[in-house]
Amino acid sequence: MRDVRVPRLSGATPRQVSLALAAETCCVVSLGAALGLAVATPALLGTVHGLRQQLGMPVELSVAWPWVIGAVAGCLLLGTTATVLPARTALRRMRRV
Repeated sequence: MRDVRVPRLSGATPRQVSLALAAETCCVVSLGAALGLAVATPALLGTVHGLRQQLGMPVELSVAWPWVIGAVAGCLLLGTTATVLPARTALRRMRRV
């Protein structure tokens, strides 16, 4: 509730508050996706290298990017929804009081 009240008391419109919360959610999801990729990359490269040595054959790293992008987009959609809807409810309650 404080995350909504402080910007409103400082002069932000309800739309500006909602947009700021949505932008913050986008930053968090982007950072999470980047950190997840940074953590997964060495493990994937190590697996590819180990398979090359064990099999004695060329093994290529293959990432299903459409699935990765879909998962990040789903997280972004869910995160934004879970942030903006409660904020809109709080903003409506503040108008009534």
